[in-house]
Amino acid sequence: MPDEYAYPYEAPEFLRGQSAKEIHRRMLDSLPQGIDKSEGNIPWDFTRPPALEKAEMVEFTLNETVKLMFPQWSYGKWLDLHGEKVNCIRRAANRASGALSVTGTKGTVIPVGYQFATPAELTSSVLFEAIESVSLDGEPDSKGQVTRQVPIRALDGGLTGNVAEDAVKLMVKPMSGIAYVTNPEAITGGAEAESDADYLIRILDAMRNGSSMTGCVADYIRWGKEVPAVGQVIVDPEWPDPGLPEQFHYLDRLGRERCAGAVRLIIVDSSGLPANKQILDAVYIHIAGDGPEDIKRLMPIGAHLTVIAPEGLTVNIAAEVQLEEGADVEAVKERFRKNLAGYWLTVGQEAVDDEIGHLGYIRWVQVGAVLAKTLGIIDYTGLTVNGGTVNIPVEHVQYPVTGEVELIVQA
Repeated sequence: MPDEYAYPYEAPEFLRGQSAKEIHRRMLDSLPQGIDKSEGNIPWDFTRPPALEKAEMVEFTLNETVKLMFPQWSYGKWLDLHGEKVNCIRRAANRASGALSVTGTKGTVIPVGYQFATPAELTSSVLFEAIESVSLDGEPDSKGQVTRQVPIRALDGGLTGNVAEDAVKLMVKPMSGIAYVTNPEAITGGAEAESDADYLIRILDAMRNGSSMTGCVADYIRWGKEVPAVGQVIVDPEWPDPGLPEQFHYLDRLGRERCAGAVRLIIVDSSGLPANKQILDAVYIHIAGDGPEDIKRLMPIGAHLTVIAPEGLTVNIAAEVQLEEGADVEAVKERFRKNLAGYWLTVGQEAVDDEIGHLGYIRWVQVGAVLAKTLGIIDYTGLTVNGGTVNIPVEHVQYPVTGEVELIVQA
């Protein structure tokens, strides 16, 4: 969690010094003088259990009560209640989605809800269902078969639904007329329910920034992140939308074409990948509703919203590292990947904000800084980014995607 959201808990002063030993000492001190208070005698034995009970109540129960009173230390359903006070609702798990290529006899109909699966190899099969009814129509190939794309969605929410290309190959119940199925592209967009740590960040942002509905950049970021499986939101305000009439277009002070009322959101999913169509559609509906008359519409009347996914720019990183004693290289690698996600957002936003060439840069020295700050790293040498040590340009519709990360532990 970023430092600005981290609040180490410190017990209030009135709850300190309340150990069972201290409480028991005070109880014995309050007894009349002249009686034997040594261990094993009745006064000592009778006061010890209440001291233990009170210590537990103070050191655990009351401290936990204090924590639940503030979102910084709250958790679970209690954190949900803090979120509701600022209209910030925890995001539910999201089901992965994509497209399946189905080949079979012309006229075969794949109904809504028909199930497909990945083979059960090292893990259990992942189940998917058709979300539209599709008929295998069109011109047959040389074998007399027709291939159509069928939109599918995982049966269960979570990361398990994110599978690689050519992973979905089976039908749960074989259907006459279907010869072959596969997913030509990866199935993406699956996400777990929002963790307490991620949810806390959004709650604190809402508390600090308020719940504005004016349609400023911060509003669009907040609205976008309210949608399940959204990881990052980059706002491109007044972009030159070709779909709006000419009278909305103008030249800014730098001579660049802008478009009044046009807002473009560039969406990256919670796995750091360009968002799929299901997520993009969900973001659009959440913000724009079904039209200007929709009372649930969030954006101002007159605004024109476009929601896109960036073009992924794969970034492969390699380095030799010196680890802290006991550190596991795979755990360090995973932390490094998470830290890179925050830096990639900076690069993506830089490309949008750049007033000259709409370029951001993956800076070699900054990647090194992210690696150096990763928990478990003492030092590193030989860092390369995409095989080199130069800065890599990123266009405003691109977004860095972490590829291979090779950390070689120094002997």
